[in-house]
Amino acid sequence: MKRLQGFIAATFITAIVAVGMVGIGANALSNPNSVAVSDSPAQAAQATQATQASSKAVSEQTATQIDQLQNLIKQYQSREQQYQTEIKSLSQQLNDANTTADQARQVLDALQQRGLIQITRDGRIFLRGG
Repeated sequence: MKRLQGFIAATFITAIVAVGMVGIGANALSNPNSVAVSDSPAQAAQATQATQASSKAVSEQTATQIDQLQNLIKQYQSREQQYQTEIKSLSQQLNDANTTADQARQVLDALQQRGLIQITRDGRIFLRGG
């Protein structure tokens, strides 16, 4: 009887191990991200060279993208400098226009105080006959 129990236990454990091995093998076969098996050192060297070439191509592509981005940054900085210069120029023109307007206002106030002109609320200007 003990022999029969031992035989049943051994068969059961063997079946569990066999199912596990079949499951792992099926998973390995169906995995799309697997690496090709290499049987010789030459194949392993070829795989390493292919990986290095791929890495080098990615590195060159990244370097190209970095160069392109640096060029864009330089273009944006140049444009910003142009805009800053234009803002300064327009600001100076605005200051000059404000100065001219202030001077015109002072002249009109002086003429009105002397009684030579009269400025109505709606902005019309009348000359006084003298």
